[in-house]
Amino acid sequence: MKLVRSQEVAEVGVSHDASVKKKVLLEKGTVPQLMNFSSAVFAPGQAVETHNHPTMYEVFYILKGRAEFVVNQEKVVLGVGDCITIEPGEWHSQSNPYGEHVEWVYFGIATD
Repeated sequence: MKLVRSQEVAEVGVSHDASVKKKVLLEKGTVPQLMNFSSAVFAPGQAVETHNHPTMYEVFYILKGRAEFVVNQEKVVLGVGDCITIEPGEWHSQSNPYGEHVEWVYFGIATD
């Protein structure tokens, strides 16, 4: 058993923008093929640049607020309860152009 209390996990910057904070609840190596299981909060105006992961799926589930995702140049607005899966190699970015914080949980699964 592995128990993680999110209140005890330190916030760290996401690799694409250190000003955007996340809490890594499960790290790479904890579960086979799992790259991370994290929560993140984007303040109004925060964004992550366009990037891709050649060998990883990423799944995002919105807990609070709204966010804009751009996947392969297609913009999608996500709200509470929405879930999006980014496939390996898909170019994507995330942003919060709205007036309230957006919060989500997400995880990555390696394909290699």
